[in-house]
Amino acid sequence: MNAMTRLPLALALLATLALGACSSNPASSGAAPLPEIAGKGVEIDKRWSASVGDGADNEFLSLEPAVEAPAVYAASRDGVIKSIGRASGALRWKARLTTGITGGVAVDGDILAVGTDQSDLLVLRSKDGSPVWRAPLGASLLSVPRITATDVIVQTLDGRIQVFARDTGQPRWKFDTPVPPLSLRGNAAPVASGDKLFAVSGQGDLYQLDLKNGLPVWQTRVTSSRGRGELERLMDIDGDLVLDSNGTLYTAGYQSQLTATDTQQVRRRWQINVSTTQSVAFDGAHVYAVDADGSLAAINKITGAVVWLQDGLKGRKLLAPVIWRGLVVVGDSDGWLHVFSPRDGAPRGRKRAAGAPLMSVVVDAPQLLTLSVEGRLAAWDLKP
Repeated sequence: MNAMTRLPLALALLATLALGACSSNPASSGAAPLPEIAGKGVEIDKRWSASVGDGADNEFLSLEPAVEAPAVYAASRDGVIKSIGRASGALRWKARLTTGITGGVAVDGDILAVGTDQSDLLVLRSKDGSPVWRAPLGASLLSVPRITATDVIVQTLDGRIQVFARDTGQPRWKFDTPVPPLSLRGNAAPVASGDKLFAVSGQGDLYQLDLKNGLPVWQTRVTSSRGRGELERLMDIDGDLVLDSNGTLYTAGYQSQLTATDTQQVRRRWQINVSTTQSVAFDGAHVYAVDADGSLAAINKITGAVVWLQDGLKGRKLLAPVIWRGLVVVGDSDGWLHVFSPRDGAPRGRKRAAGAPLMSVVVDAPQLLTLSVEGRLAAWDLKP
């Protein structure tokens, strides 16, 4: 089964999962009652909000806003891109593409990059949204592009990694990773560090590539299927790779494992079973991961031992956790923001951020940004 013929079954599975998760009635979706706030909770205030097109337009997308002073850049499936003032929420500029948007947004200095529904990579000027260059990719881009001082890097749905010259869009090199016969519709964005590029295949292989020429330096297995039936064996790594300052890279997959890999010595530090389509977050002590069942776990960064497990959100579809103002925050499919203590997982606060499922939660210190599937972008802060 090739990359094209594998999609309908994966989409059907995702639709089944999403319909159960996105119900606005927690009881009908099997969600547990919201846990009570422990002690003196924190309160979240809205600073501003703005509309960004049609949002996800009923598709399974994760269009993530990008931040670089003085603006937030956000996009919608129907081709709208907006530059919005970080402090005020005021519109700086708006661009409407003739094509839809499926991946992004990435911004770095004078450019921003998105993936279009015509399987193109589109680079625009960050000052006004005018086009700089466009490059055909040959397959859909659903993840966020990576931009360095010299390159724009993408990994498309067919597993191919492609690198383009930042200034001109000239193709530099490409590298194909294997795609399993059955997988979810998505892929993890690679991560660049100096002259190294780390990327993962849908079947669980982690690669270090030479960013200058695309040649593989090493390859190691970071996850494997835990099931016996065809659907039980379905696995994929869709959450973006996360690299800490010590060279430890964290990968987490659906129906597979969360793995910490020492990229300097090319060895596995630890691995635990987890099933997630989301990225992880970390602080000085812990790695935080959500499971597909709606639980949130803190894992010791050194040993891989579970420090605490918060299951008060079971039955809710959770987004990737983020660390904000020293707290752990997750968004859910009912539009809620949930705040937990990093020490013991106790609930510290919550806020209904949108009347629709949240698509992404991004930290823009000191504020927090949320984008709903209906295209509502909002900035939040803690009440003094």
